Amino acid sequence: MRERGAPRLAWVITLGLGLASCRGPSASAPVSASAPASATTRAPAPIPASPSAPPEAATSPAPAEGHRVQALTITLLSTTHAAVGTGEWGLSALVEADGHRILFDTGSGRHTVLRNAEALGIDLATIPTVVLSHHHDDHVGGLLALRRAVVERDPAALATVHVGAGIFTPRRRPAQGKDRELNAMIAMRPAFEATGGTFVEHDGPAELAPGVWVTGPVPRVHLERNWSGGRLVAAEGGWVEDSLPEGQELVVDTDEGLVVLSGCGHAGVINIVTHARARIRAAPVRALVGGLHLHQATAAQIEWTGERLREVGLLELDAAHCTGEAALAHLAAHVVPEAGRAMELRVGERFTLASTPAGERTKGP
Repeated sequence: MRERGAPRLAWVITLGLGLASCRGPSASAPVSASAPASATTRAPAPIPASPSAPPEAATSPAPAEGHRVQALTITLLSTTHAAVGTGEWGLSALVEADGHRILFDTGSGRHTVLRNAEALGIDLATIPTVVLSHHHDDHVGGLLALRRAVVERDPAALATVHVGAGIFTPRRRPAQGKDRELNAMIAMRPAFEATGGTFVEHDGPAELAPGVWVTGPVPRVHLERNWSGGRLVAAEGGWVEDSLPEGQELVVDTDEGLVVLSGCGHAGVINIVTHARARIRAAPVRALVGGLHLHQATAAQIEWTGERLREVGLLELDAAHCTGEAALAHLAAHVVPEAGRAMELRVGERFTLASTPAGERTKGP
C-alpha cells in the first residue's frame, strides 16, 4: 500500500493525453450544421451554474428497496498510467460485487487487458459478463481478442455483452466523407457472435446482478457537453453530431450509497448521477470511479460540476482515463471531504467498498 502525500493536491497525478477517440476538438468547437437544435448539441460554454437541478420526479421514481451490495471491489485493468502492467489511453475494470464478476469496458489495445490481467493474476475465463459504456475504440478495442482468448476454456466466459441502445449505429467524420465507417462495433458484432457470444441492448436501467445496474442510455437533462465533437451519427432524416447517445454506465447500490463506474461519462457526470438517483435509488453518491471526460472542460464547467457533486454527498473520487488533471485537483480540494479520498487510479489499483482507510490505495487482486 502507498500512503497519500501530505498536501491534498499532491495526490493528483497527471492523467496524460493520448490520441484516441475520446480526444478531439475542445468542448467549445462549433456544432455541425446538420445537428438538431437541441440542448444536447449546443450547450453553452460555460454551463449555467444553476443552483437547483430539474426535478427528478420527471422520470420514473426510484425503487425504495432492493438488494444492497455488501462487498465491492473495482480493479483497473486499462487506464492511462500503470502500477502493474501497461498503461494506455483507454479504460477497463473488473467489478466484483457479492461474488458476481463483470468486466466493464475492454480497453483500447487488443491485448492490453489480457496481459494486464495475467500480470495481476486475474483469470478472465471466470468472468461471464461484459458491459460496454459506448462504442469508442478505446473502450471496445479488446473485446473480440478477449473473447477468443477464453472461449475454448469456457464457452460462457465473456459471452454476454450488455450495451446501450444505439451502439451499432453508423458513425462518420465529415472531413473524411460519409463512406468511411468509424464505428468498430458494426464489424465486430458478427465476429463476436460467431464465437457464440450475445449482445443485450438496453434502452433503460437494468439490474444485471443483485444491486448491480446498468443505467442504459442516460437522458441529457443538464446542459453538459462531455464529448469531443467532430463525428456524425446516422439519425432519422440525416447525419447529426454524435453526442454518444448510447452512453451508459454501471451503478452499484450499497448501504453507503451509490457507487458509479463511468467509462468516459460522455452524457455528463451530473446527468449520470441524476439518472441513477431517479431510476435506481435516491441515495447519496458514495463514490465515482473511472473516466469523467472533463480533461477539456473549462474552469467554470468544472466548478459547476463540483457544486452539483457536493449536493449529492460525493465521498470518494477514484479518477481514471479522461477525467483530467484540473478536474481532479478541483474536486479533491473543494468537493471530496477530508474523510474521503480523491486520487487517480492506475492499472492494478482498485476501489474497495469495505473501508479502505482514507489516504491509502490498494493493488489488486
